[in-house]
Amino acid sequence: MKQINIKYCTKCGSLLTQMEEEGKVRKYCENCQTTYYDNPLPSVAVVVSDGNDRIVLVKRKSEPGKGKWSLPGGFINNGESAIQAALRELEEETGLKGIVNNFIKIFNHESDLYGHVIIITYEAGIIGGELRAGDDAERAEYFNIADMPPLAFPFQQEAVEQVFGCS
Repeated sequence: MKQINIKYCTKCGSLLTQMEEEGKVRKYCENCQTTYYDNPLPSVAVVVSDGNDRIVLVKRKSEPGKGKWSLPGGFINNGESAIQAALRELEEETGLKGIVNNFIKIFNHESDLYGHVIIITYEAGIIGGELRAGDDAERAEYFNIADMPPLAFPFQQEAVEQVFGCS
């Protein structure tokens, strides 16, 4: 599991020390009396269908999974809900406006780049926009569900199977 890699307090800039709390060694600022917890990063992914057994996928422009096909998604920003993040990421990466129809599942993923990531997955429908690659997507395309390429992350295949009932 990737550990938090900060050396200085984000509030006051003091050098962090280590302290043991609840049986774990954690980063600590003695000046601010702030403990830094190594929590997972919250993210979202969206399974989007056009209603005709076609799924929207994006080709990733950067790591992790650079050059591989993936569900639209990304990290949740401060102040936004998971649903807001899912719809924002969908529009940023594909140009499509959507509406969340169903919650699918929460997945856990260990990333070499980001450490422990939790991914909240939703099924969404298209309510507007025009399909185009944007943000950190190299390409955005519709694929027939029976002919879709392998996905960048194993949890994404499970999310697709839950929506389309395929394997």
